[in-house]
Amino acid sequence: MSIIRIQGIHEIENGIIYEVDTESKPLGVGGMGQVLRGVRIDARGVCQSVAIKFLFDDLPLHVIERARREASIQIHNENLVEMFGFIQIDERIAPDIVHERYHVVSELLEGVMLYDLLKGKTTDNEGKEVEFAAELYNQYVNDRRGFALFIIKNVLSGIMALHDKGYIHRDIDPSNIMVTVDRKVKIIDFGIAKQLSTLNTQDQMLTTAGQFMGKAAYAAPELVVGDVVHQNKTTDIYAVGILLFQLITGHLPFDGATHEVLDMQLHQKMPLQEIVQKDIRKLIARATEKKQIDRFQSAAEFRVALEQVESGAGSEHKTLPPVDFKKLLPDEGLVKNRKVWMAAGGAAVLLVGGILLATIGSSSGDTEERRMLEGKERAERVMTLSHEVIDSSDPYVRTDSLTGVQVKTAGLLIQEAEKILMDSLKAQEGVKILQQVIGKNYRSSSDAAYLLGRLYYEDDDTSENIQRMKMNLTGRMERSNQRAHQLILQAVALDSTSYKALYELGCDYYAGEMRTGDPDSRDIDKALDCFRKSLHFASQANDETYKDKCSKRINELN
Repeated sequence: MSIIRIQGIHEIENGIIYEVDTESKPLGVGGMGQVLRGVRIDARGVCQSVAIKFLFDDLPLHVIERARREASIQIHNENLVEMFGFIQIDERIAPDIVHERYHVVSELLEGVMLYDLLKGKTTDNEGKEVEFAAELYNQYVNDRRGFALFIIKNVLSGIMALHDKGYIHRDIDPSNIMVTVDRKVKIIDFGIAKQLSTLNTQDQMLTTAGQFMGKAAYAAPELVVGDVVHQNKTTDIYAVGILLFQLITGHLPFDGATHEVLDMQLHQKMPLQEIVQKDIRKLIARATEKKQIDRFQSAAEFRVALEQVESGAGSEHKTLPPVDFKKLLPDEGLVKNRKVWMAAGGAAVLLVGGILLATIGSSSGDTEERRMLEGKERAERVMTLSHEVIDSSDPYVRTDSLTGVQVKTAGLLIQEAEKILMDSLKAQEGVKILQQVIGKNYRSSSDAAYLLGRLYYEDDDTSENIQRMKMNLTGRMERSNQRAHQLILQAVALDSTSYKALYELGCDYYAGEMRTGDPDSRDIDKALDCFRKSLHFASQANDETYKDKCSKRINELN
């Protein structure tokens, strides 16, 4: 155990201390940094569990500023994640060199993301069943209308609080909504939120005019075209309308590649005919109007209309059980632990420019056994980070400021695997790297699944590089068309725009049992569909080789 104490100027002035065990298992690792469980101790000595994000050392300035702004949106509302602050630690590593470390502190949320709940997951990241999530999923299956109205009402309450403080979220979707263990529905991630009152210098740096921000499937037209000036409360209303459509129907209104969906948001009508219930259809139609003036003008107006629909329909939707407020009180164990931590002997304190970083060290009487245990915990932490992967197809690396461990993107790992596979002595290590990336099930894992699938095919490959990789793996990896087919299916499932994987899948359906191992798998219609989709996405990528290959296959089958 290695406890550090973190304080910035604001914390020093207000008697607030953050304590975190830097050798504990991370709650998560993303493109900006890793998140650890910590404790917030206020001036009264009251303890509260928090999440502390340790930003990577080598982030671009605009990413750091975005994190700073996100942390500044401090609103206490039961439907919003509570942010506690952005802390900069200035550590002097040489007489004339100061190293800056950055942290974002928020309330610690435990539960299930709405995105996962819609797919049937009702357990948290540690595999523990979340009772509230299980209840909601049961309602989603048996009372879709009641479930949708309940979720949207809570989301609108959070949006109202955000709007009242002068911000718009701009990224409302199921991956930014959490169902918590204490029976709350929380909007999280204010990373691209915008202040309504003024478009200041910081806004201009974080949101460039003409640049798309957010997620295509939920993006209002003004967000699609990057019209920063006209993005307002109705921009979030549009996203909530899309979310309501999704919760009622079980799918999104527009599907396709990102650029196709963005075009649909601008020019295509919402498929409202899929909404059977007329009152719900009217709500969605109003919320998702292309013209901002025609939408609900506030979250409050939207919620009133929604409640009228709920009461007017005579819904038997049951009120969910009240919150057990005892769960919100400071944890007794944390208070006790605080006494232990505060009495932990000598502390190495560093003060530079008014910023305090105190590392609570071991007392001189610590045993050799304890030091060995701490070394083991740190080694385990390094090992955990060494197996993390950032979800991005772009090849880059981020450095963890606590351990110095470098966390790589899926794109970079795939590049490294390709190079290793060309080395006959190390080729098997390349396979292990691909398997590591595939195991993350990211969209960016698709290329790894595709490449490994190609290596499993039993037939000779026209690509010289693939042929060489296969030769290097001879006797080390048993080829299997059936395994190859499963990997190609996985590649397409992870990224439906992967034209190379779509082409191979088309070949599988065309050849049938010869390539899949399944005597009933030959399907010319499926093969044609795959080749046509592959041609479409290859054309967008200007890949002449695959355009030619797909065209030839389509001509053969027509």
